Amino acid sequence: MNDSAKQIAGSLLQIKAIKLNPTNHFTWASGWYSPIYCDNRKILSYPAVRKQVYEAFAALIAEKYPQAEVLAGGATGAIAEKMGKPFIYVRSAPKSHGLTNQVEGEVKPGAKVVVIEDLVSTGGSSLSAVEALQKAGCEVLGMVAIFTYGFPAAEK
Repeated sequence: MNDSAKQIAGSLLQIKAIKLNPTNHFTWASGWYSPIYCDNRKILSYPAVRKQVYEAFAALIAEKYPQAEVLAGGATGAIAEKMGKPFIYVRSAPKSHGLTNQVEGEVKPGAKVVVIEDLVSTGGSSLSAVEALQKAGCEVLGMVAIFTYGFPAAEK
């Protein structure tokens, strides 16, 4: 674990984003049950922790994906702002009304995209986002996440 990962983990503990409940397990979006949960939405209420996360992400993306043109994800616009790159939002499913978009924002076919996640358990949601971006004609370079449980990949 590198220094920024250790610092972010410490910050998540400090703001009480990491929850432990060994007797009443949490249910994740994947359907898995776990005694641990990391509530990354708490980061939104702590500007110093937000900055710590987006600066670490910006450095990681610049190092690992220097050719990235667009950043995609959920509540990750601050990272795109920090890097001066366009940001697009990927929904878990297409909207049932309006334009029925799954990918929101403007992205050109062939754009090189990095997906940003707050949390990864099995990777199923991440794979869904990658598929939606590929259908939109994007080249997905990779993905970064604040927190991962390191479970085996979801099967499609």
